[in-house]
Amino acid sequence: MSHGLSPPWGYSKENGPDRWHETYPLAKGSNQSPVAILTKDVFKDPVLLPWFTGYDPGASKVITNTGKTCRIAFDDTFDRSG
Repeated sequence: MSHGLSPPWGYSKENGPDRWHETYPLAKGSNQSPVAILTKDVFKDPVLLPWFTGYDPGASKVITNTGKTCRIAFDDTFDRSG
């Protein structure tokens, strides 16, 4: 339900990564996002199967550091990544 206010952080122009530090000062430091994962509250769900992903480094064509994340453009014509 929306109350007409933007959440404290998100990905829009009004509350995106360039503004996270206004609410979360540490976001201007070495942290990637204002999300705090409290490991004491994390538990394994036995119903979930292990998750794996991989890629063929030879398929990566352009790697860009945006300052907030790393973007990789792939040419995976031969479906070598999963």
